[in-house]
Amino acid sequence: RVQGVTSSYRRPRSSEQKPLHEFAPNTLCGAATCSEQVHLILGAPGEMVISYVSADASTPSEATVWPTSDPSATRRITGEASAYSQLIYFEPDLLTPALGLPTTDEAALYAMQNTSAWAFDPFTGDKSSSYQERPAVDWGMGSYKNPQAVYTSPVIHTVRLSSLLPSTAYEYRVGGDGRNFSFSTPPVANPSSGSSELYPFSLGLTADIGQTEVSQATAAALYAHVNESVADGGKGLILLAGDLSYADGYYARWDSYGRMMEPTAARVPVMYTGGNHEFGTGEAWLSYNARYPMPYRSSRSLSNLWWSRDVGPVHLLALCSYAATAPGSLQYTWLEADLARVDRSLTPWLVVMMHVPWYNSNTGHVAEAELMRTHMEPLLYAHGVDIVLSGHVHAYERTLNVLNGCLNRCAPVYLNLGDGGNREGAYIPWREPVPSWSAFREASFGSGGLRILNSTHATYKWTRNACEGTDAPSHINFNKTCESIYWAAGLVDNAHFPTRTSDTAWIVRSPQRETAACEPYPSAPCTVQRLLPPPAAPPATLPPRSAVPLPAPSLPASSVGGFSRGALVGAAVGGAVSGALLAILVRAALPCRCRPCRRRPLASLSNTAVLTAMGGEVDVPPIEPAGLQVAEHSV
Repeated sequence: RVQGVTSSYRRPRSSEQKPLHEFAPNTLCGAATCSEQVHLILGAPGEMVISYVSADASTPSEATVWPTSDPSATRRITGEASAYSQLIYFEPDLLTPALGLPTTDEAALYAMQNTSAWAFDPFTGDKSSSYQERPAVDWGMGSYKNPQAVYTSPVIHTVRLSSLLPSTAYEYRVGGDGRNFSFSTPPVANPSSGSSELYPFSLGLTADIGQTEVSQATAAALYAHVNESVADGGKGLILLAGDLSYADGYYARWDSYGRMMEPTAARVPVMYTGGNHEFGTGEAWLSYNARYPMPYRSSRSLSNLWWSRDVGPVHLLALCSYAATAPGSLQYTWLEADLARVDRSLTPWLVVMMHVPWYNSNTGHVAEAELMRTHMEPLLYAHGVDIVLSGHVHAYERTLNVLNGCLNRCAPVYLNLGDGGNREGAYIPWREPVPSWSAFREASFGSGGLRILNSTHATYKWTRNACEGTDAPSHINFNKTCESIYWAAGLVDNAHFPTRTSDTAWIVRSPQRETAACEPYPSAPCTVQRLLPPPAAPPATLPPRSAVPLPAPSLPASSVGGFSRGALVGAAVGGAVSGALLAILVRAALPCRCRPCRRRPLASLSNTAVLTAMGGEVDVPPIEPAGLQVAEHSV
């Protein structure tokens, strides 16, 4: 994991059977088997896609939907059903995950591979070509000759609800299920009616989520964030920048992931881009594409792997890190055309998500997306992209506005959100020194929330929910004062503030941005000091734990308030004078660890600028406050 991949270290197997991490199927339908894994996905404009699964084909592919305010306007919509099969890939981490409990046990895997009980010619007694009897589990791709090593999916139902009204609450029920769910459709920009109905608009942000106890806590936090926006009269959705289930070829884990996410995904639409765990270890995009259809056709794309959609005040684009990205490629050509169609008067915010980060100061996955960055970064810059989301690196990092390695007022802000909580654990250590563009970094687990308040201002907050710890069997620490420890090697998080529980910032953009007002794309990157890992001298003994780990939080019945009203670490842009004075005192007390502190008036910003908040209440600034100074680094 120091190099950004799963460690070659394997946790020793216990002589006792460990508990397995499981998610119970739905039983609330009055039948032997019930539909389950209900998920919402945005379709074409005016559409909501419902995906769910059933055990057999007798379950109807249909959904009943009605406006919450008018149950008499009930409609029944018919959908489509499909299934697939895939050859299982046997991965050691099924038994020995770095984080969380095992998925299965060795006896179950061995039974799948052992064909000695039946693989004979019934007429001659000769061994079949399918015969397999080994002393232990054979890791890697299963044999196509062994039908026991083939996964067949449940029936996957896809129902498209069309002609939905914007900013409207609906309730629905799927075939084969006795439960009712609800959702709210996103607002739609309308020049004739103004833009006030678009706000507030919230995005829950994560990546590399997996299905551990930490993953459950992340899903609960995402739901709470968006649900708060709905309670405040706004709308929202969740973005997941790749690496969903961590099935990694053990495809039953797609079903357990669907069960884990259902309490959130059946009520809030979740939009995805694919990652390496949807592509490698035998996956080859098959499970991902079958279960999570993105709105690619309506955005004139040829692939489910790259797509776009207008959502409230946001034009959202998803790119694929594992497809060709060079000028002239299918993806690049589509991206160029899609960006040219964006109307910033309707969707002033432009957000891009991909899996592999372009800017990353961790020792994991160093510069893996460099080709993609060199191909596409000039295009994103030319069209004024505001925020870029990614994952892949199992840690959290937020950047300042950066372009080709240089701080640039017109460049996007990058949010690396690979800290969703998957079984591979946290990536430690960070490279040193801290690059000038890195505003905050921490190797723990959490999720982000972006709350867009108007066409120029948004509040952003990352909140930690757990750390990797030393306590077996799960190595999860939910204590508020925890600090991540790579328990197998005795390494601790070498970030400057490894016990911080949140990172809060204003993201401010100017509607007057014109490409001509910004510098041309630099022909050469900035000259920077080479980033190196810290000295590899692990301590003789592990540092003491902060406290006994606490149990994982559960999904709340109602929203957990406080995103916009909670205690932020620093001065609010439109807050009280006392908050501003506190910010000045904090700034004076803390040294600038990145580079000499530089400030500039907010009014001089031409595109998206980040202000790290340092305390006080967050109020919506009606206009850009004159003379406000923006600190270009994190404390």
